[in-house]
Amino acid sequence: MKRKKRFGTGTGKFRLTAKTAPAILISDLHLTPESPETLAYFHRFLESLGDIDSLYVLGDLFEYWLGDDAGETLGHSPVEDALKDLTNVGTPVRVMPGNRDFLLGQEFAYRTGSTILKDATVQPFFDRQVLLLHGDSLCTDDEAHRKFRFIVDQPEWRLAFLDKPISERDDIGRAIRFRSNIEKRYKTSRIMDVNQNAVEAALKLTEARLLIHGHTHRPGIHQWTLNGRTCSRVVLGDWSVGPSWIEIRENDLQLHHQGTVEQLDLNQT
Repeated sequence: MKRKKRFGTGTGKFRLTAKTAPAILISDLHLTPESPETLAYFHRFLESLGDIDSLYVLGDLFEYWLGDDAGETLGHSPVEDALKDLTNVGTPVRVMPGNRDFLLGQEFAYRTGSTILKDATVQPFFDRQVLLLHGDSLCTDDEAHRKFRFIVDQPEWRLAFLDKPISERDDIGRAIRFRSNIEKRYKTSRIMDVNQNAVEAALKLTEARLLIHGHTHRPGIHQWTLNGRTCSRVVLGDWSVGPSWIEIRENDLQLHHQGTVEQLDLNQT
């Protein structure tokens, strides 16, 4: 079910409609000083949060990340400070690296007071097991991206990259992003979306019947039957035109994007 809802300017409070504080999930903000409007969305969003249980970031918080020692150089200190403000008041913040910021590590976690999540992670929400992923691992039809992730996920590659000067890492990162943007122009919509077989294979490895991810920038709620069980896949949107987030409460889930709300009854999942 969808209904219209507007995201405020940040002068009011984020309205919570349940007695129990919800968990909030976001992804694909792609924050960078080169996009001040998106940074403004982020800061207003955090300022507008009322009483929440926790905040989860499911990848690509940053447009790119060159290593924990390069955050200040890239101009990301204000974002780190905002997350630290949240954890300082006792709100748990859990961050999953994405395909753009896969080098997020423990130094970033220490500075922000956050916890780094593995991709994928099964996380309990109100005694309900939920499988969390960034989402690119489900896009198994995208052979070029799979090859890229195989290379950069190698410990040897990461050590060699992080050993380079920040300026050299920045040049390499910009070249990789430029190539990625060019390749996207020639990829079909199907290739860049998740593969249903991969989705089902991921769920079969767990007890979860609900999977949440980002990456594809195609927000929506999908349901189907798998081995006699109703399963659900909820996709977060990106923040290019405004905040997209999920609220998980005890009995329901709400997906917010571009002024609309989709709701999922968790008692049916």
